[in-house]
Amino acid sequence: MKRELVDFAGNDYLGLARDTRLAEAMTQAACSYGISAASSRWALGWTDLHQKLEEELAAFFGCEAACILGAAYLGGPVFYSTVYEPGKTAVCDSLSHSNQFLGMRGAGFTIRSYRHLDLEHLTEILSCRAEGPPLLATDGVFGISGEIAPLRELYALARARGGHLFVDDAHGVFVLGENGRGTLDHCRVPRQGVTLLGSLSKALGVNGGFLVSSRVLVEQFRRSPAASGSAIPPAPLVAACLEALRILQTEPERRIRLNLHARRMRQALSDQGIAVASTEGPVIALILKNEEQARAASEQFLAHGLRIPHFIYASEPRHNLLRAAARACYTEEDLQRFEEAVHSLPQQILKTSEKL
Repeated sequence: MKRELVDFAGNDYLGLARDTRLAEAMTQAACSYGISAASSRWALGWTDLHQKLEEELAAFFGCEAACILGAAYLGGPVFYSTVYEPGKTAVCDSLSHSNQFLGMRGAGFTIRSYRHLDLEHLTEILSCRAEGPPLLATDGVFGISGEIAPLRELYALARARGGHLFVDDAHGVFVLGENGRGTLDHCRVPRQGVTLLGSLSKALGVNGGFLVSSRVLVEQFRRSPAASGSAIPPAPLVAACLEALRILQTEPERRIRLNLHARRMRQALSDQGIAVASTEGPVIALILKNEEQARAASEQFLAHGLRIPHFIYASEPRHNLLRAAARACYTEEDLQRFEEAVHSLPQQILKTSEKL
């Protein structure tokens, strides 16, 4: 009998997307508030649930305030349109998520990209700048490779020049850090002079996004054209987010299981001589020799009943990566199947590159 396919990719890191408690919270809220936001936060769309979620997110991340969005992808347009000044330059990691570049271009920023994770190149760019305090931008966890930005160093470079740091941490929030507070916490970065963009649709398993920052900036975010319209998640999704946030904090074993599964997956790959792009976090990108071998590895995993699709990502030019993901919900049988699949990879696929 053919075995059921198991997803070993995607973004549902804590395994909450199919948790019935979230579905129950959504159902109750749908009966009470309806299934559509129906209006903006400034008209009829705002509810006590929305208010509670913003307050809880601000408290969870230790920031003054939070602004929730209908999608994390809106974070770049909201942030950059808010902080733009004529002639201002944004200095950004070249492989940052496309929402950042969309926001920069839409707002009218001059964009200077530094080579991916290259602090030396960034320092050169900053040293040549004549204008005022810099705006530095990066992803926290890069969504395809899983690489973690050197946020502590980036923060120091920004603050030494009186600048601001913007971090898209969609793949780090609720996963990394001692209590799941993300890559900023993981890298022990203070909150002053930092704006964090997070996702509610990845580790929390629901939908939407949020920005957390100073109270002054967040109030401006809320009145941004990209956020002040109907760009808020409807009440049922907000109720599910609140329930997911509660589960995250009362069931820390989910994050523990996730980390154990990630280490076990990386160990299986290492034992077979397969390099991975990151040493921590839920995103586990296999580094193959070329795109053809990445596709072949994907097909080999599928033959073992594991779905790790290979396709061309808009924000990732390195097509030799096969992006897998660790999740808290894997069973022992799932993990054994992964190990078997890795062990069976042909020798020509095992000849991986040594570095990205």
